[in-house]
Amino acid sequence: MTFSSSSPRQGSSPSRRSAPSSYGCVSRFNHWLTATLFIGALGLGLVMAYGGLPRESVGALMGWHKALGVATIAYGLWRVGWRIAKGFPPPASKTPAWQIAASKAVHVGLLAAILAMPLSGILMTVSSGRALSIWGVTLLPSLGEIGWLETAAEAVHAQLPFAVFAMLALHIGAALKHHFIDHDATLARMTSGRIRA
Repeated sequence: MTFSSSSPRQGSSPSRRSAPSSYGCVSRFNHWLTATLFIGALGLGLVMAYGGLPRESVGALMGWHKALGVATIAYGLWRVGWRIAKGFPPPASKTPAWQIAASKAVHVGLLAAILAMPLSGILMTVSSGRALSIWGVTLLPSLGEIGWLETAAEAVHAQLPFAVFAMLALHIGAALKHHFIDHDATLARMTSGRIRA
């Protein structure tokens, strides 16, 4: 349940193996579960903010929004730690240096957002004089009213989604471009884990 990697050269020690060429089972599971939790929380947040729903409906959705947010940051910490420990495989095909740099920037940006979005929501709640509660269960006590922290957290929580959408568009668009235009294994190795010879 680790990265698939190419075989080491004859005579080389296990510690000097070549870089992994694909994503293993754990990495693929981390990717898709975190994406589901994150996009679910983000989607609910947008519906509550811009859906024109009555106050009662927004209140009913808030529990799910908070639950998905807490699950995102809890599992996101594991995912980010796993990615730091394992690193990124090299490109699946010959790729210009600027595209490699852009890809890494988007990946790092999305991983940061996975933590920053729910963290800002949590801070926004506990610094406004309220405890973080989900369906009647208190997860974190209130920090009291801390105006500057609530304002900063609210700004991040309200503005960061626009950057997230831009990064998601680049991330998905690049994966589709690699699959349908470049015909390489970039997308396949995050779905099936298989790579072309």
